[in-house]
Amino acid sequence: MVTVAQMDLPPGYQELLDKILAWFNNQIYPVWATRFFHTTRKAKADNKAKTFITGARTIWNEFDIDTKLDWFLARGYTRWSGYNLFLADYSYRRKNGLSLPGTPTTTHQLYGLKMGNPGAGNEVLTRLHLKDLTGPITIDFYYKKTEYQATFGDPFNLIADAFFFDGGLNILDEETWEAPGGNVDWAHVSFTFGEAGRRYFHLIMQLAIIDYDCDVFIDNFKISDQSGDFYLDSFTHNAGTDWQYEAFYRKQGWAFYPSFAVPYFEVLYLDN
Repeated sequence: MVTVAQMDLPPGYQELLDKILAWFNNQIYPVWATRFFHTTRKAKADNKAKTFITGARTIWNEFDIDTKLDWFLARGYTRWSGYNLFLADYSYRRKNGLSLPGTPTTTHQLYGLKMGNPGAGNEVLTRLHLKDLTGPITIDFYYKKTEYQATFGDPFNLIADAFFFDGGLNILDEETWEAPGGNVDWAHVSFTFGEAGRRYFHLIMQLAIIDYDCDVFIDNFKISDQSGDFYLDSFTHNAGTDWQYEAFYRKQGWAFYPSFAVPYFEVLYLDN
């Protein structure tokens, strides 16, 4: 049985009690807000971006099982599902007026790292520094090369130096790979070097374009050691942001020369 009590409030307490009861009432019933309307430029841009995916689900549902599997296999070293990759690709293509839908591929993912040396006027190179690997070391990636002017030097190469100690001496195991001249469509590169079980305290992996007028696109980059995959990168980033890389510090991270800036380096959408 409900117990009802009646009490007299001292003068001046009624106003305070009304405020307390009003607060609890707002926790139960909806309240109209006069702020946070979607009229700011950022809010309008966010709402516009959402419209780019209109119709994506309809197209996805029309794909057969094999096509959906192709999108899943094309996700590279990301944690996306096949539909996530398709949706990101669809949104970009619709926003930029490209044909729809795109085509999934395992050679390159949605975005990739572009290296360029316009007019062969610079030594353009990037180094990835890693430490504490156990041999053998495997370097694996896909690349595409567009040549604008032939060169008599190294067209495009990769040099891997793995350092270890032996008898108090600092020694290295080195491996060099060089791309063929001319244009190269998406191709796979994979090589293994170093001695099994050997502890390497520092690995320097250098990609270089020296005295050569060309653009090189790199994607699905992987470095493995005895324990398995050590470093993976598909150079992904969210719309409106830049690729986030770990800058070189204390023998780890990426270093770019002349700098990570257009026209030398750029992470951009790779149309298939």
